Amino acid sequence: MNPPRYTLQPYKGMWSRYTCPQCLRHKVFSRYIDTTTDEPIADDVGRCSREVNCGYHYKPSEYFQKNGKPPNHGPSTMDSRPLTYRDFEPSYMPKRVIGQTVKHYEVNNFVRYLAAKLGRELAHTQAQLYLVGTSKHWPGACIFWQVDSADKVRTGKIMLYNPETGKRVKQPFNHIAWAHSKVVGSKQWAVGSKNMEDKNPVAQPLSDFRSSGLSDYNLKQCLFGEHLLQYQPAKAVAICESEKTAIIASIYYPELLWLAAGSLQGLNVGKCKCLEGRTVILMPDVNAYELWVTKAAQLSAALPSVKFKVMSLLQDNATLQQKTEGWDIADYL
Repeated sequence: MNPPRYTLQPYKGMWSRYTCPQCLRHKVFSRYIDTTTDEPIADDVGRCSREVNCGYHYKPSEYFQKNGKPPNHGPSTMDSRPLTYRDFEPSYMPKRVIGQTVKHYEVNNFVRYLAAKLGRELAHTQAQLYLVGTSKHWPGACIFWQVDSADKVRTGKIMLYNPETGKRVKQPFNHIAWAHSKVVGSKQWAVGSKNMEDKNPVAQPLSDFRSSGLSDYNLKQCLFGEHLLQYQPAKAVAICESEKTAIIASIYYPELLWLAAGSLQGLNVGKCKCLEGRTVILMPDVNAYELWVTKAAQLSAALPSVKFKVMSLLQDNATLQQKTEGWDIADYL
């Protein structure tokens, strides 16, 4: 099957994210592009990343139904271009980049928050278990590395948290970046990494890796924490939305192996293929229950060897204020 002609514009940095036409938030809107030209269909055809608080999603099919099909559109929305390796094979980062970052937790806002709540030893142990790194992209930033079940590094999500509240820093902008694409050309991108002039190969900056192939990086994300599956093959799996929640829940409910989808829309068949033969409990945030029930049905049809169960505990017991704020299990814990 050929890939779709129209797809959401891949993330290339914050310049590839726009102002949502509905909620008017900056840098949260992804436009649909025509893959034959790499041009957007229209400025308002796309999806807002604030699925719960906004939910704007104007699909190409809806646009063409209203405005007519473009020239040479043909009878279907599928492109006839030949498939290439980029349609199937993910790109990987050198695993040694993780070793540069899984340390210096004294300046990592997220780990500092965990240490204040749970104690330094436990916080550092869980951070190392889940391969939480420290980044200099923003002072105090952390990196949630995505390492798949084959121990290959897909990417790292760089985020900034408030060390006192444990909440993400979203002002004056949403502090999220990606290790495979955002941090380029810096000689010291990780706390404690050495300059390019050093002969230590472990300390190479990402700019070196990019020059050897990452400029054409084909990102295919995996579940956060997926690398732990190989060490606990019989344990039931729990999946929540955020990386922070997975780490905190793993401390309170160690009988489950906690993974994270990374976002509300991050739960998909591609990510869940690694779960074949497992029992999987889905723990959606408040207000996301119905969406994940739908996703669970789709996943069950595509992956019949996986037993999916969606927990309604949060949705059933949340107060009006908690629903408004979109609580997750970590907020209760």
